Amino acid sequence: MTTSSTPHSAGLAVRWPWGLIVVAALIPLVGVVNLYSAAQNFIDPTIWMKQLLWAAGGAALAAAVARVKPSTLETVAWPLYVVTCVLLVLVLIVGTPIKGAQRWLDLGPFNMQPSEVAKIAIMLVVARLFARFEMSGGYTLLALARPLNISRPLGLVALVALRSYAQRRQVVVGFRKNGLDPPSVLDALDAARALPSPPREVTAALADLDPTWLAPVLLVVAAAWLVIALVVASRRRFEARSIIAPVDVILVPFVLVLIEPDLGTASIVLAIAASQILFAGMRWRDLFVSALVGVGVAYFAWNNLLHDYQRKRVETFLDPESDIQGSGYHAAQSIIAVGSGQITGKGWGEGTQTQLSFLPENHTDFAFSVLGEEWGFVGAVVLIVLFFALVALMLRAAGRATDRFSALLAVGASAMLFWHAFINVGMVIGVLPVVGVTLPLVSYGGSSMITKVIAIGFAVNAAAQARRAG
Repeated sequence: MTTSSTPHSAGLAVRWPWGLIVVAALIPLVGVVNLYSAAQNFIDPTIWMKQLLWAAGGAALAAAVARVKPSTLETVAWPLYVVTCVLLVLVLIVGTPIKGAQRWLDLGPFNMQPSEVAKIAIMLVVARLFARFEMSGGYTLLALARPLNISRPLGLVALVALRSYAQRRQVVVGFRKNGLDPPSVLDALDAARALPSPPREVTAALADLDPTWLAPVLLVVAAAWLVIALVVASRRRFEARSIIAPVDVILVPFVLVLIEPDLGTASIVLAIAASQILFAGMRWRDLFVSALVGVGVAYFAWNNLLHDYQRKRVETFLDPESDIQGSGYHAAQSIIAVGSGQITGKGWGEGTQTQLSFLPENHTDFAFSVLGEEWGFVGAVVLIVLFFALVALMLRAAGRATDRFSALLAVGASAMLFWHAFINVGMVIGVLPVVGVTLPLVSYGGSSMITKVIAIGFAVNAAAQARRAG
């Protein structure tokens, strides 16, 4: 195992990669034009102006990031990661519940979504981890997971506790949504069962509780695992990596986001880290085993971790006509909107699904549907080509980076944009289930816009290094 580091030059005299910058600027402009149309019947038709301000603020931050030395970005990776994890815990405790999910912190004039910050934090910390340590021949699954680390069984205990907390909190949210005085999280189950006729949301939350046998079994497994890990740890010299493995670093924010619940964002966090690890290099045999493990984890999550409404979305995706007025409504209206646009669209501001409010969440998750309806196949293809060009230019910046950290960081940034766009477009046109993933740089949202533009700044930073060195 060898160690690599980033150059510690006095500063970056930025030679801007204008091709990347121009493409990156065009997509938010398309988004603002699209948002102007989508917001005409919205409660606040001026949200396109707010989006423009968020984009401008993000661009200023991205320009600042492009000038920062890679060594400085490495230095802030762990502090930002720790702060982000604290924010993710806080949002579970004191976050603002919106539409049954607790994903936002109320900061007065605006709401903050810590899960967006988690995407930046994970790409920074994974880049730092894999820039510092390389393995000849590629990383192995054992090196990434370290199954006999003490943290693994402790993490299982934490997962049981967090899962129990999240389920009780869903009961509290059910009370709030029906105007009832919410109990404390600890008293939630007793209070719900004491109601003579619980509201539908409370009944659904109670039905979603884990089987009574699951927690004791997992705790027994964790206890046995911990004993074995302690015995193994006692026979070797203590090191930090005896406790913390790369998988631990990735799973902490992933699990915290998952129990908000926010399956879409949790998947993006995992996809960013996985893309960076693949770029860093992994042995094919271990990659295959990892895929099998992933299938097993997905099966376990389907049966024990996903909420009923999340499972219902997947089932509706597989059989769209099974609940077209319920969980399948969003997908059905989206497909109608995109299909009705045909080749050249109905014209800006003329989309009937959009302007007559048949299309839900048309300013966020289904912004691409608005574009498809009003600008047609041609407009949709133009936007997709812009996304492919942006990701390709960011990957080229990664390939030309002068140090491993910057390369991994640019890969993480491009992966975030790629997976966001891929999942969003897929769910909008009906080839993927609806999981609440927005279209980057196009969908409305301040936290989302700023984090995406900062990520582009990481790629600009890598490209600037290459130009400066060349």
